[in-house]
Amino acid sequence: MLIFVKIVFIVFLLAINTYGFLLVKRHSEDETDSPCKSGAGKFLICALLGGALAIYVAMFIYKFRLDSLVMMVFVPVLIAVNVFFAFILFRANFGFVVKPSNSIYALKNLVFDFKLINN
Repeated sequence: MLIFVKIVFIVFLLAINTYGFLLVKRHSEDETDSPCKSGAGKFLICALLGGALAIYVAMFIYKFRLDSLVMMVFVPVLIAVNVFFAFILFRANFGFVVKPSNSIYALKNLVFDFKLINN
């Protein structure tokens, strides 16, 4: 079960980083054709979900600048936050995942400790 969660997390990170890269690419191509809205909200959501590194790399590759200076500073900070949380999750072996055997013991302790069922 734990291996499956790790694989799903890695695939999610790869997918969100690919989406972030393509988002910057498409936005930079649209900007050369016709100036449009900033679209910083899409960049922010993608960066918060884990795609900050791809957005930052794509910004350098395509020489793309965001209109908001706050976003230009916020994306590198989110890279550090994303790396930190990924490191913590892998280091803790995704400790938030409840194993079925542990949930049975937790339920048993809850029932018998509070004397809901008489022995």
